[in-house]
Amino acid sequence: MRPGKWKPDAGGRRASDAVAGLRALYGQGHGSGSSARLPANWRDRLPDPAGYYADKVAKLGKRNGDGWAQGRCPFHDDRDASLSVNLAGLRGCWKCFAGCGQGDMVAFHMRLRGVQFVEAVRELVGVRP
Repeated sequence: MRPGKWKPDAGGRRASDAVAGLRALYGQGHGSGSSARLPANWRDRLPDPAGYYADKVAKLGKRNGDGWAQGRCPFHDDRDASLSVNLAGLRGCWKCFAGCGQGDMVAFHMRLRGVQFVEAVRELVGVRP
């Protein structure tokens, strides 16, 4: 293959198509003010997972030795605790065992508030557009 030529992936797509798909998924380049850059250290400025999830998850229990705690999932009618959140990890991972999703704190906030990626990060780190 010559330099400068693209090589399709297994599905026949260009790498730029994959980047465009990710931008569409996270909303970059769309909406008001979403094209502005986030601070370079935004990951370091995310809130403490324990404090964040304590306000968002009903009946959140104490964390176990691995840092995981269980609570009621806010994304569906949940009688019993089906959501696990990692209160010790920097990314604040979560997983609903009733099948409604999993991800990190940013993905949780996006889904909870119905916002796109850039807006969710701004809300979490306290940055105005």
